[in-house]
Amino acid sequence: MQIDGDCQHRVRIRWLAGGDRDQRAKSWRDADEATEQGACGIAAVLVAALTEYTVVERARKGPGFDYWLGKKDSIALLFQDKARLEVSGLRRGDERAIESRVCRKAKQLEPSDGALPGVVAVVEFSSPRTRVRTK
Repeated sequence: MQIDGDCQHRVRIRWLAGGDRDQRAKSWRDADEATEQGACGIAAVLVAALTEYTVVERARKGPGFDYWLGKKDSIALLFQDKARLEVSGLRRGDERAIESRVCRKAKQLEPSDGALPGVVAVVEFSSPRTRVRTK
């Protein structure tokens, strides 16, 4: 997978699917939900591998982002040394669609902008590639 945006990397991602194939297909019949959940999983792994942060908890609905990030190996108090992560997934999208989604997600973070950094990750599955932007 090509990673671009604020960092440039190429990584190998392997999916080791176990269990019953038919049951997996039934569990993810909603393609939009499967795309978003897959993007969240990839973003969480990439953030941990490529930044000083790791996912610490799911954000509640409403603040404009999906996950709270914490600095690795930090024992800081709540909301100290934290950042925000907003994730989006595209099953198929060209450069224009990816950049448009990144801009939309960065704008979505604006109401909670302030002292805490923000990260936007847009995962496009057909290439595959991920664009990462920090705020």
